Amino acid sequence: AGDRVDFLAYDRRVRAWLSGAGREELLPALVSAMAPLEAELVEADAAGMVAAVLARAQRRCLVVLLTDLNPAALEEGLLPVLPRLSARHLVLLAAVRDPQVSRMAAGRGSAERVYDAAAAERLAGERRRITAVLRRHGVEVVDADPEDFAPALADAYLALKAAGRL
Repeated sequence: AGDRVDFLAYDRRVRAWLSGAGREELLPALVSAMAPLEAELVEADAAGMVAAVLARAQRRCLVVLLTDLNPAALEEGLLPVLPRLSARHLVLLAAVRDPQVSRMAAGRGSAERVYDAAAAERLAGERRRITAVLRRHGVEVVDADPEDFAPALADAYLALKAAGRL
């Protein structure tokens, strides 16, 4: 739609950076930037990520963070530095729910399935609680199952655009 799109992959350091690609070259440039990325099981450096975003994005923009809604990690990592980021930019945090947890929440019948359902409901409650905390900090949140994730993220973007917030 003519919007400028930059891409930053960051965990403990900048893994990939794309800026200034024109409309025609954006998709191939994104594929080239993302293709060599490999997942690593490391704790993200939220302060470093915020500093990297603030250094690169000079004008107010939409910052989309793709991460987990893990309350402990967010409370220790992102929440302390979030005000620096949300003061300058509109932040949208997008997370994929584990479909196994949804299946566990529906479980009934045996004692084991009831305990699984209770554990799943507790996790869902924690996700709702951290979502509420993030929203109080001005963050938009998308929390969706894998099959609904891409459309939910696109819908959130379109809703922000339609509301004139971008």
